[in-house]
Amino acid sequence: MPWFDRRELATIHENAVAFLDRWADEAVRLGWTTLDLFGVHPEAGTIRPNYCGAFIIGAEPVSAITETRMRFVNTTFYRDMPGKPPGGVPLWQFGKGGKL
Repeated sequence: MPWFDRRELATIHENAVAFLDRWADEAVRLGWTTLDLFGVHPEAGTIRPNYCGAFIIGAEPVSAITETRMRFVNTTFYRDMPGKPPGGVPLWQFGKGGKL
């Protein structure tokens, strides 16, 4: 995956597990999707940040979540950014030629 090394992927995984333990039910209630959290461009991967989900952009633990925002320690991810293109694939599908 462009731009990620093992350490960065381990951090994404660690933060995702902590998020699921703490925030999963709330995220579902608020309508967050797999692509909102883990999406990447289907061909360019992380090189196209306008396709990237919250955990791909945010490398910190989640501190708050609303319907439209996910707050990390020092940054905020906005789910419905103006001009955000449709599509994308989950990180684990990148390079496999298919969408879920």
